[in-house]
Amino acid sequence: MTRVRENLRDWRQTSLNRHRVLLAAKTAAAAAIAWLLVPLLPFVSNEYSYYAPFGVLVVMYPTVAATARTGGQTLLGLALGIGLGVAALGATEFFDIPPVIPLAAVVGVGVLLGGIRHLGAGRDILAVAAVFVLLLAGQAGSGDYPLSYLVTMGVGVVVGLVVNLVVVPPLYFEWASGKLTDLREAAAAFLDTLADHVREPDAAQVDAALSHLDAMTEEVRREVAEAEDSARANPRGRRHLAEQQQNARRLRSMDLTVAATRDLAEVISGRHPATLREMDDEAQRLFADAIRACATLTKTPIDDDGLDDRVRAAKDALERYLGALPSTTVSTSTMAQRIEPAIFLRRLVDASTLFMDDTRA
Repeated sequence: MTRVRENLRDWRQTSLNRHRVLLAAKTAAAAAIAWLLVPLLPFVSNEYSYYAPFGVLVVMYPTVAATARTGGQTLLGLALGIGLGVAALGATEFFDIPPVIPLAAVVGVGVLLGGIRHLGAGRDILAVAAVFVLLLAGQAGSGDYPLSYLVTMGVGVVVGLVVNLVVVPPLYFEWASGKLTDLREAAAAFLDTLADHVREPDAAQVDAALSHLDAMTEEVRREVAEAEDSARANPRGRRHLAEQQQNARRLRSMDLTVAATRDLAEVISGRHPATLREMDDEAQRLFADAIRACATLTKTPIDDDGLDDRVRAAKDALERYLGALPSTTVSTSTMAQRIEPAIFLRRLVDASTLFMDDTRA
């Protein structure tokens, strides 16, 4: 039941947020406009007007840049596919060969051309367009099909781009910032969990939490990348340059935080058992305190007035932990094992200080 509630919450967040609702409304409006516009065009058969809304659906992406990029790629792939279909149709009529032969040839060549990476979204439609032209344009009275197919799809692409550009062109910096905050809080919670497991490690629970953190990090990277993409070709983008730069800096900080957290998890969950085993009770207690101090620092927003104090507290906790390590002469490998956790803790502190100068400017 808990899993169902989590899935419902995720669905609401991804499908019922204001950005998705706006995209749905704009896509519906663009499809209707494209459908009504096609009959007004010359040299195009109204019989194929349904391709115009389909063109809208193919290219309507959350960002203007993605819509423009996908639209261009789709039209290029469509033109190549139509050209391939027309050539196969002409060969069929000229050589009077069974239709199955050019059909197989069109599918094979279309799939081969679909391997061209620079075609992007056009790779998916190329072979389909070629087959449609070969099968439908060969029917009686369908000689205008190739042109109608290309123009109506083109109308849908253009209408989708114009609507996305004119009607509240989206920016996702605020959304991405919220996701970064969620990741920061999740990383801090995981660090608290690691601190609790210093005395009694539970490798299975640590691994499960780490997998969740890794998945969340990948999701946030995608959200930040999409936010940056939303500023491209967007007239509103220039006014939000500071937000874009701050999100990029926060993502770099979180990448460092998650990497250091992963390293600590490797130590605590028993990958290097000698590291914890050689700590006495006092060292383990101070190690856990240092992790908690880093967790508190990690969960602190970058504009929080207490950030400086928490940085100092984390550094002090790290120093106390270092002071509790044995100072007797040991081998180089053993010393490296003892120092490693302190290095990871220091990386956590450094990750939180990357943007301190900017926030105090």
